[in-house]
Amino acid sequence: MDFILTHKWAFLIAAEVIFWVSVITFLIARYWFGKKALSAVFLLLFILNDLWIATLGFFDYLQTGQFSSYQIIVVVLFLYAITYGKSDFKKLDYYVQIKVAKWKGLPAPDIEAPKKLVGREHAKRERSNLYVHLSVYVAAHLVFFFLVGLSPRVYEMATWSQFFTEFFSAQEALLPFQNETLNNLSRVWTLILGIDTVISLSYTVFPKGGSSSSSA
Repeated sequence: MDFILTHKWAFLIAAEVIFWVSVITFLIARYWFGKKALSAVFLLLFILNDLWIATLGFFDYLQTGQFSSYQIIVVVLFLYAITYGKSDFKKLDYYVQIKVAKWKGLPAPDIEAPKKLVGREHAKRERSNLYVHLSVYVAAHLVFFFLVGLSPRVYEMATWSQFFTEFFSAQEALLPFQNETLNNLSRVWTLILGIDTVISLSYTVFPKGGSSSSSA
C-alpha cells in the first residue's frame, strides 16, 4: 500500500482510464457483439474500479491524517459516479442501443427513452436505488461473517461509539471480521453507503425540480 500511495496520482489516472475502457467495452460487448455474459464482466470491473478509487482516497487520508487536493478530487469523482453518473450511464446506454441498431440496419429496439424524473418520482427512484444498495451491502456482510467470522476485537468494544471510531480511524483494519482485506473493503463500502444514503434521502427532503403529481 505504501508503494501505491507514493504513486497515488498515477494510480488515480490509471483508474480513470480503466473506468472509460470498461464502460466502452461493456457497451460494445453487449450491443455490438451481443455478448451479455461477457459484458457483465466489464460491468463488474466498472464497479470494482469505483471502489478502488474510493479506497485510494480513504487510505491517503489515513496516511496523512488530513484532507488534501488529492482526496477532494477522489470525492468529486466518486460523488459524480453515485449521483449524476447513474443517470448519464442510462442515457449513454439508450443512445448506444439506438445507434448500434441503426448501423447494423436493424429495427430500432423497443426501449423507452430515459425519463427525466423530478419531485417525488425522482425521490422515490433514489430511495429504491438506495434500498438495493443497502440490501447488497447487508447480504455481502453476512457472507463475510459466515466465511471468516467476527474479530475477537469486536467483543472488546464497550460502546458503539468506540467501535465506529476504531473502525474508521485505525490504520490496522481489525474490525469487524477476522480478515484485514475484508475489513478494509467493509469500511470503504460503509463510507460509500453513508454518502449514498445522505444524497438519496436528500431528494426526499428537498425534491429535485419541485414536486410531481405521483405519490411517493
